[in-house]
Amino acid sequence: MAQKLGKIEKPQVTDFRGVRKLFCLPLIPQFNEKDLDNELKNSIEQFWYQVTSQIADLERTGKVSHIFFESITKDGKLGLEMVKKVSQQSYDIVKEKIDKGAKLVSIENEVILNEFLDWSICLSAIRKSQKVFNRVLEFYQEVKDRRNKEIAKKIDETLKNNDSGLLVMTDENRLQIQPNLPSDIQVFLIHPPALNDIMRWLRDYWKKQSQT
Repeated sequence: MAQKLGKIEKPQVTDFRGVRKLFCLPLIPQFNEKDLDNELKNSIEQFWYQVTSQIADLERTGKVSHIFFESITKDGKLGLEMVKKVSQQSYDIVKEKIDKGAKLVSIENEVILNEFLDWSICLSAIRKSQKVFNRVLEFYQEVKDRRNKEIAKKIDETLKNNDSGLLVMTDENRLQIQPNLPSDIQVFLIHPPALNDIMRWLRDYWKKQSQT
């Protein structure tokens, strides 16, 4: 069962000795500066400050040895450059962990990821036919299941006894892969208080977009 940091006591080192640990950081969108008001800017700053603090608390049980990042298809330096294009703030955290000895490991099968993205686009493009929607949904669900299993398998193969990994992934997708993870991997959710403000802003933003 996943534990949400901030709603449990700080982990005791002795409680997780010899246990594989996965610290899950939600991937949030890279915002356009022109869309940000002062309140949202402050929430984003608080979010990353709180993330850094919570990761430090979790690392009392073991330093991050491996980093897994959604949609990144390359290991090491090539993967790090891909992370930078997705999120500068995430890049800063990943880079810091790599400088301290962690390894960036790709969890994506590029062929499966491309299939998943293409079927996602197809699904969102359907406007009229329920029959077409249902058929495309079947293909989408099939490749999504394959992707989830592939990601879980890669994490399982990478994390050794007593290792700590950092997974950067949207909460929606993390919930999909988590049931495929072995039961001996202890999952911790990094959900700083400022995340609620950001998600509330996003919901309001997309609501306004849908009404225009």
